[in-house]
Amino acid sequence: MQPSKILLLLLLLLIALCAAPAFAQRDTIALNSGWQFAVDKKAEGRQGQWYARPLAQARAVQLPHTWNVEPNNQRHYGWGWYQKNLAAPASWKSKSVVLEFGAVNHTAYVYLNGEQVGENIGDGFDKFYVDLTGKLKAGQQNTLTVAVNNDYGRNKVPYGSSFDWPNDGGIIRPVALIVTGRPAVRYLHAAPKLDVRTGSGTLEVRLGLAEAAARNLSFAVTITEENQATKKVILKKTGKAIWKKGEAVLSYSLPQVKPWHFDFPNLYRIDVAVLSGRKAVDKISANTGFREVKFEGGKTYLNGERMKLMGVEWTAGSNPDYGFAEPAAEIRRQGKLMKDVNAIFTRQHFQQSDVFYDFCDRNGILVQQEVPLWGPETPSNDTIRTIAMRQLETMVRNMYNYPSIFSWGAGNELRGRNAHMKQMITDLVARARELDPSRHVAYVSNTLTQGFYNKPNFTPDAGSLGDYLMMNEYGGSWWAIPVGQIHSYLDSVHLSYPDKPLFISEFGLVEPNFRGGDERRIQDLVYHMAIYESKPYIEGAIYFDLTDYRTHYPGTSEKNKYRRRVHGIYDMYGKPKPSMQVLREMSSPLEVQQLRQQGKKGKASLLIFGSVGLPQHLVKGYKVYLSSKTDNWQGAKAYELPDIKPGQKLDFEIDDEFDGAGIITVVRPTGYVASQKSFYANSPELQPMGQ
Repeated sequence: MQPSKILLLLLLLLIALCAAPAFAQRDTIALNSGWQFAVDKKAEGRQGQWYARPLAQARAVQLPHTWNVEPNNQRHYGWGWYQKNLAAPASWKSKSVVLEFGAVNHTAYVYLNGEQVGENIGDGFDKFYVDLTGKLKAGQQNTLTVAVNNDYGRNKVPYGSSFDWPNDGGIIRPVALIVTGRPAVRYLHAAPKLDVRTGSGTLEVRLGLAEAAARNLSFAVTITEENQATKKVILKKTGKAIWKKGEAVLSYSLPQVKPWHFDFPNLYRIDVAVLSGRKAVDKISANTGFREVKFEGGKTYLNGERMKLMGVEWTAGSNPDYGFAEPAAEIRRQGKLMKDVNAIFTRQHFQQSDVFYDFCDRNGILVQQEVPLWGPETPSNDTIRTIAMRQLETMVRNMYNYPSIFSWGAGNELRGRNAHMKQMITDLVARARELDPSRHVAYVSNTLTQGFYNKPNFTPDAGSLGDYLMMNEYGGSWWAIPVGQIHSYLDSVHLSYPDKPLFISEFGLVEPNFRGGDERRIQDLVYHMAIYESKPYIEGAIYFDLTDYRTHYPGTSEKNKYRRRVHGIYDMYGKPKPSMQVLREMSSPLEVQQLRQQGKKGKASLLIFGSVGLPQHLVKGYKVYLSSKTDNWQGAKAYELPDIKPGQKLDFEIDDEFDGAGIITVVRPTGYVASQKSFYANSPELQPMGQ
């Protein structure tokens, strides 16, 4: 190559390098290995200053970790200590360094080199941060110590023992160190809005920064299709922000976006580089989705489509192998069990790992996320009010970007007729609306049936404070009434709050409190679903529970980590019961009723209806398969179903491979089985004709 051409190429390369901002550095360093752990059964560690020296009689553990699944510590509810050595490079002296805890149940005191640098009191499930900037010994070894307490204390939410799940103590979720330049972005909040009519969207990106240090910064923003096949970059801009309420705000109009829907969970990735002149000092990313959940005239709409919802709740910590220290793979496995029974709707009594919400985002489950205020024992005093309000604020801040979360919950079964408790719920609902006007809010009640509109001195229940009603309904078990009266009670609730959409937030059967095994569970499920589906004002339901779950409450005769309530359609390890298939079929958005041979040789016809019960929504992008067995449908021929509306009848022609018999499997666009039925007269082992 001629020297002149080489010089020209070098010059062009130099121009390109000068035009591009310097690479933004944000290192997220996992701190899950190399920890020492010591149990403190005499509660002497803080007074004895264990944080000031290496832990005695400690052993190595990997995070996440809970001591309550260990043989010698299953009933220890008190103190445990964790310690780790941490090398801080000299280059960190000028960096922002922040410690991120996924969750510590329920109280944590954090020490660095023998000095307390942070604490998190009475909040066992929220992610929290400890700023170590300027506190580390740069270029040296540092010692990080965490004291953890999971006693049944009064300065926490949930209060005391007023909760029906395990009380697993420890650093129950991963820990990381976030190292960036300065000034550093504390958070990115994405506020997307979907125009249902045009398919366009607007996006407001809000960055948590110290305004005085960030006034002159610029921001390079890229928005990309995250989980879509095309992976298109739909926006790439650099510019200044405007400042609102202490946040740097960037606003964009997007002419066309793909909405987030539980069958088409389209996500977008937002990448922001923070520029100081030409130097990139930080970068931060988040996913978002464009969707609209509306309630109008007591009815539910997603992206303008009228629908009804159906789902199941999962109680974390139920696998005795892990307890609350579930690895990411186990959380995703539980999410898949939810989708295997057609869950498009759920609630969570307490805050979960980011892994769970990311799963719901990517696989299509709408979530009501709640502050873990639970049970009539919970007081409404200033201490609990303060902790609950702080948890709500932390929860909203941490989970703001998940499109699967459509609503915030202010608690569960909290004496909703008591004036003082009702005022606390009122304040939590108001605060949730203030923190996040883009989402709905609700309170889950078990007292809606304790007074109706046609009674003297009727006072509305706390359940009416939200945007919709969430009613726990256990007629025939916890609620000791003749099951034939459930109908009239539901009617009275609706007539008392006629403008509020009504959802059944829990129903199911728990053993050993109510005996009868899975056979009774199936009967209970079928009967209750028949009631709900006969009521046009019931907008959805959540079955409780996905699995049998570990609990500190009186449960089975097993002890310690195996004590449980038999409440699930799967056992604690995820093995399905017969009720699993029943719930899957009842939660399907379509009904496959018949496989019939036609007059046309070699062809058969499927009779399919769109569901008019729970759920109800447009069936779009589904496929159907005919196979010889339940587990080999993936190798069969795929037939694309046309769109099916609720109540619509479809006669659909397929090849008659098994002489009018076989296994029919219908699959969602997300790949999960929506329905699977056998149309064999006898043996399911029938082979294809001609083999």
